[in-house]
Amino acid sequence: MPRAERPAVGDGFGNGGRVLYAACALSQFLVAAGASVVTTMGPALREANGLRASWLPWAVLVYVLVLGLLVLPLRLLIRRTRPLPVLILGLWLFVQSSVALTLVSGAPAFLAFRAVQGAGAAALTATALALVLALDLDGQRPDRLLLVWSAVVVAGFGTGLAAGAVVGADWRWALWANVPLTATAGIPLVRLLRSTRRRDKAVGAGAGSFDGGGGGVGVGQGEEAQDAAA
Repeated sequence: MPRAERPAVGDGFGNGGRVLYAACALSQFLVAAGASVVTTMGPALREANGLRASWLPWAVLVYVLVLGLLVLPLRLLIRRTRPLPVLILGLWLFVQSSVALTLVSGAPAFLAFRAVQGAGAAALTATALALVLALDLDGQRPDRLLLVWSAVVVAGFGTGLAAGAVVGADWRWALWANVPLTATAGIPLVRLLRSTRRRDKAVGAGAGSFDGGGGGVGVGQGEEAQDAAA
């Protein structure tokens, strides 16, 4: 099938495509900020958790390593299933670990929850990539979208550094802020995915009355269908 005739998977989001793109971008802003925020929190963070100054880089490395190791397997999982379960898992892990980091004491517990936060960040990143690659935003140029996406990630990383330096002794506020911000990004994504899933089921039921089966095209399944049709 020629490329021009491929089914536009992103059309399934209708007018919510721009909202979905913005929510995905915000999630990646949080992921980038979460990676850098602890690097500049200073003595108050180390004293609260028993972190030596030489251990502070591990609070960043653990997060980044788990993120890097899990994002590809989760991306493949989304292609074989649907993004909604992975998204919900990522939201839950990222929020819960952010809160837990403000409550635990001791370096091992702190580093362990940073790893959990990295796992949540990996799930959010894998979901955001799957959704954005499936979008068709009225012919928007891919290079422009990529530029916006990169700028958001860089801004998140820089904001994390600035926030960690500003909060000082009140470092817990920088982590508690992840709760409302993650909800701001996650709620629109969950609602759009659920509405798309219900629409897919309705379309599948209607198609089944004519051809004896069928179902809506999911994000991951649609990508595989596009690749097979090329």
